[in-house]
Parts: sequence; structure tokens; C-alpha cells
Amino acid sequence: MLFQVFPILLLIALLDLFPVRLLSGEEYSGSLAGILILLLAYGTIPALYGITLSSMINHFRKADFRPSQISLFQLLAAQGRYVLCFFGVHLMIQMIDGTSIYLQAGIGALTFSLLFMLLGELGKKANGNIPVRHNLVIKLKELTVPIVLCTVIVPHFLEHLSLGYMLHETVYILFILFFVIFFSYGYIRQVELRRRGIEEFIRIGELRISNRLKGHGHNVGVICEHLLELLGYPKKNRADLVNMATMHDIGKIMLPLDILTKRGALSLSEERQYQSHPVYSADIVLNITGDKQMSNWLLYHHERYDGKGYPSKLQAKEIPYESRIIYLCDQLEYLMRHFSQDEEVIRRLKGMSHKELDPELVSHIHVDTVACLRQHMLYTDIGSITELNSVIEHDKKHRELSSITGGTRLLKYQGTDSLRVHSDVSFTVLQDLEVLAERALVLSESFYEVLISQGNTYEAHFYPESDWVAIVLNDITPALQYREELHINTLRAYKDVISKLSHSKIDICLEPDEIRNELGEWMDEMEVNTRADVSSSRTLAVQHIPTEIQKQGSKKVMNIKLAVSEAVTNLIKHAEEGRIAVYRKNGRYQIYITDHGSGIPLHELPKTILVSGYSSKSSLGKGFALMYTLADRIMLHTSSEGTAILLEFNEVWEQVS
Repeated sequence: MLFQVFPILLLIALLDLFPVRLLSGEEYSGSLAGILILLLAYGTIPALYGITLSSMINHFRKADFRPSQISLFQLLAAQGRYVLCFFGVHLMIQMIDGTSIYLQAGIGALTFSLLFMLLGELGKKANGNIPVRHNLVIKLKELTVPIVLCTVIVPHFLEHLSLGYMLHETVYILFILFFVIFFSYGYIRQVELRRRGIEEFIRIGELRISNRLKGHGHNVGVICEHLLELLGYPKKNRADLVNMATMHDIGKIMLPLDILTKRGALSLSEERQYQSHPVYSADIVLNITGDKQMSNWLLYHHERYDGKGYPSKLQAKEIPYESRIIYLCDQLEYLMRHFSQDEEVIRRLKGMSHKELDPELVSHIHVDTVACLRQHMLYTDIGSITELNSVIEHDKKHRELSSITGGTRLLKYQGTDSLRVHSDVSFTVLQDLEVLAERALVLSESFYEVLISQGNTYEAHFYPESDWVAIVLNDITPALQYREELHINTLRAYKDVISKLSHSKIDICLEPDEIRNELGEWMDEMEVNTRADVSSSRTLAVQHIPTEIQKQGSKKVMNIKLAVSEAVTNLIKHAEEGRIAVYRKNGRYQIYITDHGSGIPLHELPKTILVSGYSSKSSLGKGFALMYTLADRIMLHTSSEGTAILLEFNEVWEQVS
């Protein structure tokens, strides 16, 4: 008999050793069909051989065939589970003995799969406090695969029990199985590589923002994958949702770095800019995948259950289910990163239920869940030396500025007109404070805003309580004046240094009007926004070159074209928009170029004059050095509001010996 059943035992072993792995993560070996063949054709003893062989192979495979990972208790427990299921099948088949072989195969597969699933759920209940009924509907649907498989294959084998046929069918099935496994594993490998690529891309983005965020995307993906198992989320969509959870913050790479790295509360304008990152995330995903549904998962992943989220203030079931899952995973990762006690994490998570988070989703997270997740997550030491130094430096600067502030007031908003008692604050500012305090009560969030009134600038911080708002109002007018004076003094110092180094060829202007007062007769102008405008700017300059300059030859004309090209190219690199204008005054041809960028670092300019070929990405670099060589005179004004540069060319070429 052993010789006769050997091909079937071999088939069971190979099917268990090389199960077909689906994209959902589920594995099917089909070995149950071989066990039913043994039971129906040869009886209980050969079938027990098959059961024992199958359970041992599965246990060893899950332990990666490492002796140190194999537990004798778990092996015996798995064997007992298989045997219990087998005897259940044996009893059911005895009850329907004499009926159709198709019915016996189907009932046997149903009984074994159902008992195997229920015993597994009872084990999860004992080990992880997961309800037996959890995910039951999904698992019942999955039973259709082994039932259909056994109903088709088992009767076919039972009709041909000869040894030759068994060997032929075994070889044929193994041949087909080889190609299925080969292509399925290749496809799965590509999917895994894609996910690793996403995680690496997100990791690089996180490092750009802060070392403290390293691993955030990976951790959220891990939490999402675990939570989807608890929720019974359809396996065919799990990979997509886990990938979206991993890259949920990808839109932050589009935000200015100073907003992402700023310590303390954001101003309202900064907050609005920060809240745009889900829109950027959605746009990036839509461009990559073309899937509008997945794009919406990220678009709404910061919506709150109580309707106070962004960008659309959706609430409860209006928020896509997947977006609620991603937001829960994001918040859970934050809590786990900042609180080492699992009980504290659960306490705070439950406190967010019905407010930020969907209470139904929160109910699936327990202390054991958090403990399990910590084993698979990446963390970075929050108190790194580099960032600690930046905090110390930030505090030092704060102390320096605090000595030149115009005073601080602590106000208490308790409703309309409750602030009017502060007569030393202008009426306009009080009105603005009341509007913003009401906003703080509605959102239940701290923030700050900058207010300007009657020549004074205030920084107002809002701290909402249950029915009132504490307001800290700082008059920062003296600090801004101090900063402006510091900037003027810096300009004055560089003005003298650069004027001497350039033999008065370069003039650093303290005020933009100094340049405007030097302009002569207007001739033409155009806006500069894109690289295509470099050529147009060059053409504009050439069209109006005075006849006196053109007579001097093509070299002088080429100097003007090169200087204009360098100036406009630098404008496009370092600013968002600008303008070029052409003037003529007292024998001088003037090219006036302005932009609305963040200004240029003046400390780089002496190096461009003294050091040949010097270039810095943060300054005008080689471009300025070339302009300095080609133009007869340069006037420059720069500040945080923009840069203005005037290039002058003498209409009479002065020969230099």
C-alpha cells in the first residue's frame, strides 16, 4: 500500500513545500486534495500519513527550516489541530457514505477547512484577545477555493487509481505548478521591490525634513498592514492601501523646508500652507498611478471624524474608509514614537476616538496590538546631538530678541467684548483678536498669527481651553526695527568693502530708490518668468542698443548680450518672477532687472570679485563675476523682498591700457 500511495504522498509534500503565493498574501497548497484522495481510496491509516506529513512540512516551512526556530510544543499543537480536523472529515464522510463521490469530496473539504479556520480563530482569541467572529465573513468566502479545488480534482483521481496514472498525473501537476510558482514569485518580487522603492523614496524625504521623522512612512505602513488583517480588509486591495499609507506624507516634499522644520506653533498663513500637503500627495499619486480612488485616500487622510480636519472638513462616514484607516495609523505611530508605555498609548488613542478618529477603528487596537507592532517598527533617537544644538541656538537667539521686544500682554477671551477692557491695545487689533480667538475655540487647537495695526506689529499666540482662550500678545515692532537696522548696517559695511575692491565699479545701494533715481529715459521692458524669456530678454536688449555702441563693433554688443543672459538666468534660478527694462541716460545704456525673490547673500560677492571662477549655488556666483567683467558699472540692491540690479554700458568705449 505504501508503494501505491507514494506518488500521492510525494504530491502532498511538494504542494506544501511550494505553495502558490497570491498577491493578497494568501497561500494555497492544494495538499488537502491529496489527503482526501488517500482517505476515500485507501482508508484512515494512509490518510493519517498524509496529515502528519502535511502538518510537519507546514510547521518546518514557517520556521524557515531552522532547528532553533522549531518548538516541539507548537509542532504537537499543529499536529493535534490537523488530526482533529481530519477526524471531523472522517465522521462526516461516514455519515454520507454511499452518496456521490463529488458530494463526499466537497463535504470533506468544507468540513476540514471550516474546522481548521475555527480552531485558528480560537487560538488567536486566546493569544491576542481577537474576537472569534472577527473577520469571519471574509474567511468564509475564502473557503470556496479549497472546496471547489477538491470537488474537481479528487473525483478525477479516484477514477484512475493505477500507479502509472498516479505517476503521470503527479509529474503533470508538478510541471504546471512549477510555471505557476515561477511566475507568481517573480510577480510578487516585483511588487516587493516596488514597495521597497517607495519606502526608500519616503525615507529620503523624511531625512530632508528631520532625523526625528526617519522611518515614519515605514512604520505607518507596518501598522496599516497589521490593522488591515484585524479589520478583515479585502486582501486584493491591501497592497495598494499599505503602499498609500507608507507614502501618505509624500506631498510634504513640495513644502518650504522652514515650515517643516519650524519649532513651536505655525502662523495661520503657515498652517494653511502646511495643510496643502494632502493635496500635493494626492496629485503625485494621481500622476504616478492614474488611480483617482487611491489619490482620494491621501487627499482626505487628514480629515477628522468630528469634521474639524482638512482640506474639506468632511466628517464621520463622509470620509473615505481608507482615509480613516491611514489617519488612525498615522496618529498611532506618532503616539508610539513619543510614549514608551503601551497603556499610555491606548489611553490617548481612546481619547481621540469620536474626535479625530473613527471609534469603530479604534476599538480594534489593544495593548497587545501595540506591543506586537513595536517589534516591527523603526525608531530614531529624538534627542540627537545635532538637533539639540539647534534647539540651544534657537533659544539663544530667542533670548537675544526678547530683550528688544515692546512688551508682552496676557489676555483672556471669554466672549464678545471681553477684551475691550484693554484700552492700551488698539481697537482694530482687539477686533482681530476676537475673531481669531473664536477660531481657536472652534478648532480646539493652539496657533499664532502676526497682526499689523497703526505702524505696530504684534505676534499673538492663542491657547484654547474648554470655554475661554488665553492670548499672549507680543509687540515685536522694536525687534523688527532692530532687524532692519542690522540689515542696513550690514549693507553699509558691504557697500564700502565692495566699492573699494571693485574700484567703485560696483555700488551696493541701501534703498531701492537709489537705483530708480539713476534711471534715464525709458525705452522698453518685459516680464521674465521662464527660461524661454532669456532669449527674449537678450533680443529686447539688442533691439535698443544705441548706434554709438554698435559702431564700436560686435564685441561690445556681445558683452551686453552675455551680461543680460547671465542676469536673467540668475533671476529665473533664484526668484519666481521678475522684469527687465531698458533705459538711456547721458551717454550710458542701462539694463534694469528686478525680481521678487528672497534676496542674495552679500557675503559671497567679495569672493566673486577676488577669486577667479568662484561660484556658490546660493549667490550669483560665476554669473555675477561675468557681469562684473562685461559691464562698465553695476548698481545692486537686495533684501528679503527682492533684488534689483542695474547694468550700465558706456556708449563711448573707454580703451584701457
